[in-house]
Amino acid sequence: MRQFLNTFIGFIIFLIPHIAFSQTMDNDSLPNHEKDLKDILQNIFKHKKATNLKPKKNFQLSAYPAIGYSTTTSLAASVGASALYTLHGASKQSTLSTSITYTLNEQTLIPFQANLWAKGDKFNIIFDYRYINFPSDAFGLRGRKRTDSSYSINFQWLKLHTTVLTRIANNFYIGAGINVDHFWNINEEDLSDTSRRGYVSAFEYYVKKKIPPQKQIAVGPSVKLLFDSRDNPINASKGTYLSGSFQPYMKGLGSDNSWINVILEGRKYFHFSEKKQSVLALWSYIWQSYGKVPFLMLPSTGWDEYWNTGRGTPQGRFRGKSMQYLEAEYRFQISKNGLIGGVVFTNFQNFSNELFTSFSDYRGRKSTNVAAVGAGTGIRIKFNKFSKTNIAFDLGYGQLFPRTWIAVNLGEVF
Repeated sequence: MRQFLNTFIGFIIFLIPHIAFSQTMDNDSLPNHEKDLKDILQNIFKHKKATNLKPKKNFQLSAYPAIGYSTTTSLAASVGASALYTLHGASKQSTLSTSITYTLNEQTLIPFQANLWAKGDKFNIIFDYRYINFPSDAFGLRGRKRTDSSYSINFQWLKLHTTVLTRIANNFYIGAGINVDHFWNINEEDLSDTSRRGYVSAFEYYVKKKIPPQKQIAVGPSVKLLFDSRDNPINASKGTYLSGSFQPYMKGLGSDNSWINVILEGRKYFHFSEKKQSVLALWSYIWQSYGKVPFLMLPSTGWDEYWNTGRGTPQGRFRGKSMQYLEAEYRFQISKNGLIGGVVFTNFQNFSNELFTSFSDYRGRKSTNVAAVGAGTGIRIKFNKFSKTNIAFDLGYGQLFPRTWIAVNLGEVF
């Protein structure tokens, strides 16, 4: 899993300089002219490098307080830390990240994510733990293009996903894990007065109850295949990433229902220059579910494992049992010192029998396929030149979302 923090949203204002530690050999391997945000802040505030600081070998740490804004969260405040390091005897880099974010929309996000590589790259251990108190918009109650027809689904969510993989060939891994997802305090707000087929929301239509359940639980094992030849898990410039995950949720293990998730993902990176950043990145994400899936775990825009699909379209805009997603991004260098870069991107998402348009009886059809294109551009600011971590400011526009979409990641989107 790449190092990322989706909890960073909007325009970041640093309250204090970030902390970055690096091994001397890493510093020597960089061009002398390359700069990151720490270098700029040290120059502005006349900070001197600490003489008594002894960096840990192969260890990069960044800490950051910030405030921000986006169309999804309104004003947000966040504090967090991330680390990139290589364990003794391993060639692949391990990543850790955590943060606490609170927004004026009364959203709270506390993720802890780790991707650990053991000695000799023989084992890969992945943790994806999150606590979320997150009012979320649902769309489409009055038709396909009405973005003002959204309503809120409020919920709390504890996500505990753990996977352990072992190497079976060069860069190729197989493993298993356990997934636990617990939603509670589920309620709806701002519902339309218009009733469709006896229900006032797509949630109620899906669960076939006038009052949706206040909790949903999903528990089950997972089986994962992985091929990873990327040169950097945070900001890859070359290599390939392929993964397949089979996730059967079982009523006998505590799930409300028995159902299946299948996720297939591919990423490919093409590097065109050895002297500067010039990378074409391609991403495909296929998310298919079978059975009586909990409403909040259905494939949906922006609710993938990384919360990054559908740039240009708001989170939760489309939802159904089948999602196909493609994205391409070109990354280029703007400033000679590497501090400033840019990207242009485009994406395509497709939902068969999309739930909200089906509930809305779009153009007299009981179900409909939704396909939407998004595109945009972004600025990259080098946050840590040793780990190649960028602050990513993106502006996008979606085919079925006529307003400007804004988001920020720490690290690349994919």
